[in-house]
Amino acid sequence: MDKESRFRALFGENYRQLARYARHRGLNAEEADDLIASTFEVVWRRFESVPDGDEAVLWLYGVAFNQLRNLRRSNRRQTRLAARISPAASMPDSAEPSDIPVETIRAALGALTFDDREVILLVAGEGLSADEVGVVLGCGAATARSRLHRARKRLTIILEEGNTVQRPRAFGHVPNEDGETTEVSR
Repeated sequence: MDKESRFRALFGENYRQLARYARHRGLNAEEADDLIASTFEVVWRRFESVPDGDEAVLWLYGVAFNQLRNLRRSNRRQTRLAARISPAASMPDSAEPSDIPVETIRAALGALTFDDREVILLVAGEGLSADEVGVVLGCGAATARSRLHRARKRLTIILEEGNTVQRPRAFGHVPNEDGETTEVSR
């Protein structure tokens, strides 16, 4: 039997089992079709590795399992990307930098804590990515992204409300009459 005939036979004999496998894993019809297609793409590329007889379906399950893991990793990446993009997409149109006077931006930045202001300025002013900010601050990339997210959120609130927010007190620091924090000696 030539390669194409054997491939067609493998597909015909095992399609239903792979479709059931995909349905049992909670995939919708389109995702199931994609999983089966990618599984048989691997079969075509690695045709010499496909065992004969009853072991072929087990090998196909193994390939489908790996393809499903790839699909789920891809979905998680897309979900994380959508979550990172959504705060930016939900910004009001008036939040365009050209629409906000420089004095207002300076005042809003001045209302932030030093740490929040620094994170925002490293990204907006220096053009660093959140991962690079993590290196600068000596923390992990996830921590830097979290700090950046919170700082942007605080800045957005200040800009939307058009007022300054009292800075949170940091341990060992108190605000002075100018609104700056000063370290308190013990």
